[in-house]
Amino acid sequence: MRRRLVIAALALLAAAAAVPAADLRIAKATDALGADDSGDRQLAVIGRDIRRPLVVQVTTARGQPVSGVRVSFEPVDPATAAIDRAESATDLQGYARCVVRPTGGAGPRYVAASIAADPARRVTFTLQALPPHWWLIALLGVAGGIALFLFGLRFSSRGLQKAAGARLRQMLWSLTGNRFMGMGVGVFVTAIIQSSTATTVMLVSLANAGLIGLGQVLGVVLGADIGTTITVQLIAFKLSDYCLVFVAGGFLAMVAAGKRPWRYYPQIVFGFGLIFYGMKMTADALEPMKALPWFLDLFAGMADLPLLGILIGILFTLVIRSSAATIGILLTLAFQGLVDLRAAMPVIIGANVGTCGSALLAAWGGTSEAALVAWGHTVFKLIAGIAAWLLIAPFTQLVAGWGGPAARQIANAHTAFNLFAAVLFLPLLTPLERLIRKLAPAAPAGQKAFGPRYLDERVLDTPSLAIGSVFREILRMADLVRDMLARALEALERNDSQLAKQLILEDDKLDILEEAITPFVAKLSQEDLSGDQPSRGVELLYIVNDLEHIGDVISKDIMGHAGKKIEQQLVFSEDGLQDIRDLHRETVKTLETAIAALASGDRALAAQALARKDEVHAMERLLYKRHLDRLAQGYRESQETSAIHLDLLSDLERINFHASQIGAAVLSLPK
Repeated sequence: MRRRLVIAALALLAAAAAVPAADLRIAKATDALGADDSGDRQLAVIGRDIRRPLVVQVTTARGQPVSGVRVSFEPVDPATAAIDRAESATDLQGYARCVVRPTGGAGPRYVAASIAADPARRVTFTLQALPPHWWLIALLGVAGGIALFLFGLRFSSRGLQKAAGARLRQMLWSLTGNRFMGMGVGVFVTAIIQSSTATTVMLVSLANAGLIGLGQVLGVVLGADIGTTITVQLIAFKLSDYCLVFVAGGFLAMVAAGKRPWRYYPQIVFGFGLIFYGMKMTADALEPMKALPWFLDLFAGMADLPLLGILIGILFTLVIRSSAATIGILLTLAFQGLVDLRAAMPVIIGANVGTCGSALLAAWGGTSEAALVAWGHTVFKLIAGIAAWLLIAPFTQLVAGWGGPAARQIANAHTAFNLFAAVLFLPLLTPLERLIRKLAPAAPAGQKAFGPRYLDERVLDTPSLAIGSVFREILRMADLVRDMLARALEALERNDSQLAKQLILEDDKLDILEEAITPFVAKLSQEDLSGDQPSRGVELLYIVNDLEHIGDVISKDIMGHAGKKIEQQLVFSEDGLQDIRDLHRETVKTLETAIAALASGDRALAAQALARKDEVHAMERLLYKRHLDRLAQGYRESQETSAIHLDLLSDLERINFHASQIGAAVLSLPK
């Protein structure tokens, strides 16, 4: 047996020797389908043997494999790699192999393979050497890059919102039924906020506050979806080479700006730089993935299984709550050559559908109109997503026909998706509104527990909108107080114990609102407020405090006197009751004037409410003296009700004082 092996080896050597070196060819090994099977461009861990050996094949000029040919393997830089065998003879199929172990630091490794008898005939392998646990480093790099991307998006968005100020809120509040104007507003606002999700959540909050309705919103939603594509188009320009210039310049300008009014513009630049720096970090972390066949197959699989890509796009967008960020990551992969338009198209569809989740969450527990806004957005996205999925092949071909690199094609596809949706839905908004109202889940039966109606912590990022929500909640609180004061006299006059108990319960509602408004304003004060916003928040808290004090006086003091009067069956004298009626009437007038000034911002009315403090105080002193005169004249009713009568005069004067202070607070509010 051994003799036969020796003879076979000698025969191979003889056959190899029979072929002149000049007629031999050396190439990297391929499989039966012609795909590279040589181990080239694989990842290698420093200090460990590569998983797949490097393989070359030696053939004749006619492509016939030649066995027994000596092949030399050597690293281009001997200090960067070690090789198990410097020479290896080809086998019966003409293959020669070697195993490489990278040394030194991370970076590319180059290994040359040549025919020993003719060193000029050679091929070069490239390996990417990485440190141990490189996958963890890559994972952290991707996570950190995405985090910086999202932070930059949020930071620049906040700067744009601050720079826009109250104009942004006014623009949304002043919407009309004109669908084209609404769409234009949606495009403009979302271009500023840089997130259709944020715009939709803001619209849900406005609907929850009762400021806008479904008919006004639908056109804005379509515009918002177009507006978010502007951010993606900017990202597709690949400004990552200059990102640190934006970061450094924006930071230095922010430091120099201090508290100056223009301090928000450097914030925009700084956040913009972080967006591209985050993309660069993500791209660098993904660089090694080019050598992983399974990673490349994953994206190729999304092109062949579009439902998988749609699901990935939906889930990722639901997690990070930004379709722009999802598309931004696709652009990063495209810059690295890891994904093309065909593979990215399902993810683009999924990212657009995934934005519905944030709107539905924002509407959870809100008013029915807020739920309708969220469902309107959902219906738009679902119908557009299904249509795009059914037409994914021609749609992809259409966008690819516009040309450009893969990243630009992905950005164009995202824009085209939302433009086509707007063209499709804009003429159909009226019937779609009826459809949405039918499809939206019905509100749960039963009375909802009393609580704040307009406060929504999701709008704290937009201080002007948050202050408007506080203002509306305070007006609601003021209406409760006015109603309590108006009915307090009725409980006294009629000895109505049930009404007295009801008014005491009404004060519990005031406490609920006060306990909700105060921490909300405290959280708002922690935001980066601009202009007159800090002082406006303080004055609104003063008003809340005065309203809460009025409620306490009514429920604890006046209703306490009513209960005592009912229990002891006391009766006011006719003159004494008329005095109480007169002072009550003037106190109600002061409160109504203050509330009107608060609701309208009329400083003249506020001044009138403040001036009534001294007028009503003088009246209370006069009525106090008149009661003492009746006591001196020996009126029995006046003697029996004296303590209650005097306390009531004092209580009404205290209410008048707090009402006049509301007028003072309105005067202190910035114009």
